[in-house]
Amino acid sequence: MSKQINYYELDQLDSKVFQDLLSRSIGQTKLSLNEAKNEGGQVSLDKLAISIFGDETLSEFLLLLARLPVFSNDFEILMKDELDVLKILKKLKFFINLKVRETIYLLVKMSTISSNAANNSVDVAQYFAVDPNNPQVEAIVDLKFKNAISQQLLFNADSSQQIMYLSEFERLEKIDPHAIYPTSIYRQSDGYTVASENCSKIEAVMSTTLTTSIRISSHVLGYESTHLADIYRPLGRCVIILDDKLMDPTYTNGLVGITTNHRVVLGMALEGGENFEKITIAEQINRYFAFHQVEIEVLVRSGNEADKDIENVQKILIELKKLGVMRHEPVLVVGGGVIADIAGFACALFHRNTPYVMLATSIVAGIDAGPSPRTCCDGQGYKNAFGAFHPPVVTLTDRTLWRTMHSGMIRHGIAEIVKMAVVENRELFELLEKVGPKYLVKTKFGTDLESLEGSGITDVKAFNDDCERIVGLAMESYVRAEYGNLWETHQCRPHAYGHTWSPGYELPAGILHGHAVATCMGFGAYLSWKHCGWIDEAQCVRICKLINNLELSLWHDIMDDKEIFHSCTKKMVQKRGGNLAAPLPRGEIGECGYMNDITDDELGMYLDEYKELVTKSGIFARNGYGVEVHLADVGLGETCHEAMAHVRAEIATDGQHSFCNDDNYSDKKKQDVNYMMVEEEKKDMCSNELSYNEWIKSVQADRNSEWNYNVSFERAPNTSEPPHYPQKTLFNELTEEYATAQTSVSSSNVQTAAKITSEEQLFAPCMVGTLESQFLKMFAKSVKAERVLDIGTFTGMSAIAFAEGSLAAKMPAVVDTLEFDKTTTIAAQKIFDNCEPQVKNAIKLHCTNAVDWMRTCADDPNGTSFDIIFIDADKDNYTQYYELAMGADGRRPLLAEDGVILADNSLCALLYDTDDSRRVALHHFNQVVKDDDRVEQVVLTMREGITMISRK
Repeated sequence: MSKQINYYELDQLDSKVFQDLLSRSIGQTKLSLNEAKNEGGQVSLDKLAISIFGDETLSEFLLLLARLPVFSNDFEILMKDELDVLKILKKLKFFINLKVRETIYLLVKMSTISSNAANNSVDVAQYFAVDPNNPQVEAIVDLKFKNAISQQLLFNADSSQQIMYLSEFERLEKIDPHAIYPTSIYRQSDGYTVASENCSKIEAVMSTTLTTSIRISSHVLGYESTHLADIYRPLGRCVIILDDKLMDPTYTNGLVGITTNHRVVLGMALEGGENFEKITIAEQINRYFAFHQVEIEVLVRSGNEADKDIENVQKILIELKKLGVMRHEPVLVVGGGVIADIAGFACALFHRNTPYVMLATSIVAGIDAGPSPRTCCDGQGYKNAFGAFHPPVVTLTDRTLWRTMHSGMIRHGIAEIVKMAVVENRELFELLEKVGPKYLVKTKFGTDLESLEGSGITDVKAFNDDCERIVGLAMESYVRAEYGNLWETHQCRPHAYGHTWSPGYELPAGILHGHAVATCMGFGAYLSWKHCGWIDEAQCVRICKLINNLELSLWHDIMDDKEIFHSCTKKMVQKRGGNLAAPLPRGEIGECGYMNDITDDELGMYLDEYKELVTKSGIFARNGYGVEVHLADVGLGETCHEAMAHVRAEIATDGQHSFCNDDNYSDKKKQDVNYMMVEEEKKDMCSNELSYNEWIKSVQADRNSEWNYNVSFERAPNTSEPPHYPQKTLFNELTEEYATAQTSVSSSNVQTAAKITSEEQLFAPCMVGTLESQFLKMFAKSVKAERVLDIGTFTGMSAIAFAEGSLAAKMPAVVDTLEFDKTTTIAAQKIFDNCEPQVKNAIKLHCTNAVDWMRTCADDPNGTSFDIIFIDADKDNYTQYYELAMGADGRRPLLAEDGVILADNSLCALLYDTDDSRRVALHHFNQVVKDDDRVEQVVLTMREGITMISRK
């Protein structure tokens, strides 16, 4: 006999019984509310709580709801015409685990919504404001309902209500624990298991059901909006992951109503300029939550594609851990598509799943990445290489926030709407054509209506309505395609149109996601026509025309590189479970089919034909190229060099598709810098059999055709600031990794320093690391240094390296190392105590002010002179340290006659933020050294720069 396991025993949904009970409960809530009001119209929450939970109808309703499968299809269908009520019912199922005040608020809100009154808003503050004059009331309503019952604060121990509730709690523990001890109120699990009699064979089916709500709304951050207040006022705080651009006035400044917190869109009538203030979206968020008395914790992360990596995901995870975020507490994610992806991914990993709310501030986030279950980050040069399926519990799309966006970001975001129009929604496609694509970008989706002047569009309201309709249809098409296949359990996914090959070349090309998708959509339409025969030429051209009219790219020169393109095919087949399943338009516009079979040779042939059509036929504007295509064009960090290195390394490892003898490459256009890099790398692949001199002549000469003379003839003039440098590091990660891999392994002493630094939770990036510590050790060894002054100990890795180098040269090593911070000094001493005895004994640690110590040493005529002085402390004092080393204010120089100064981090003058005083201080130091006729110096581009200085 087989065994069966059923995990839950919920009540069956009887629609008629439930609807009747719901109607009666709404009526009873209104009666209870009126009875609980005092003479001034204020609600007495304790009276209302006793009235509601003591009422037979309401208690029957709430307990029935707790036993019902609220997350089922049948329940959704039953309430499909009352979506706001449905959203509340999904929460009320868990009323036992909610605070008493939150359940009261939800019931009152539901009764108000159901009344269909002109003003159906409920004052959220009335139900959540703390009354310090009535601590007894607060003690009741601020508890979870189950705790209020167990502590007998609502009913006496022997009352029928008390006995009934306790009995139901015990019953629910067995039939549906979700209702009484939920981990999160946004997901439920189920399962069915069968086993043989001796359980040697077991088969099981398991499922998880998620709930999510999407609202397309205006002025979500207006004070009267309760979309966010309803979620976070009961919790008392909101942890926010914020896109860094939302703090930047350049991106997100705009007029906001002082009394309403409404963001003004151009074309909206203003009454009294004094009633508005220009602020960022970040400040608007601060004011919203302050108004609703919710404490906020803000984690600011980069929303740039260049920073969409696993390292940033990990940083978010560490910050969530520090803040003690709980699994029932939705994190609020605010920003565009990149933030939606990495923050959602972090929430998926944190506690294995932590709910989050998405407030989208861009088109991509608003209708694609925001509501998407596919959270992710880039990796190894490939778009969205790592990720998890974890949709937000609420998505808020507010078109009024798009007014602040760069026009290039608007344009690239529209690509995600076009994809749904082409393969899922003909009405949407025709509406895009009707509205006039250029005006969607020009008016920022109807949020800058003043720009319509002179356009010939006279009915502004109709235009605005069309913009709103486009967003709604795009969202509907997206959820129609996505939400029935949440975990990608099959690959009939129309919303992946334009995403078959583009993920493999988007990052190496350094182009915006929308433009990459657009090139792939255009090529997909061509394949549908030429390879599959699913659409005709007119339909293909019509699709490409819409893309082109929106100023999106039909072509990018990286698509000439068939080697990368074929690699894209291989990766996508891996990702899609062994099938290519490329979604393409089929039959009519708005319908989809899936191409699964195409050879590399066919793909290459069609690429050449497609390029001919879109770039040379004269049909398409700009010869098929887009406008503001690259990340740099809209002020974002580039991704191409690091990504291209990863892609090339992977292709080389695979050993596939060599094009060394492909004559087609000889006449390629060299418009794109990234494409030029691709060409150069191909030549390297073809050069293996040349002699060294032949290689210099045929390959390196061409490769360095734009080389500038690298010998200086005169001293560079001084400048007030260093030049702008867009990157945060001198080298990409792959360069550092390769260099480290080819460097001697760190000594046991250095490894000890690294381990203890991490254990003490000090800022590990301040350590000099393997590359630099080995350089310092070998330098000390080479110059046979006896005395070393190490300014800025941190946790001692540089001091250890100098001691090891001097000892290796068989010198009587003495390293004086100076550290001002007491906590760091304690950690450093712990590290030195764990080093080998000869290294430990060579190091003298001083917890002191470095300037004072150096002055005292210099004032001693018989004091020490140092063979090496290493400067790696506070950057604002670099010039002062240098002057003391060289002899300042008539003092004795601390640097020995043949000694060398090594100044670490000297190139951080380029790397630090433009508003950081240390950037200017380092630039000043560099110029002081450059202009000092007593010395000669060289700046080494190691890590963050080391300047080597010695007397002439």
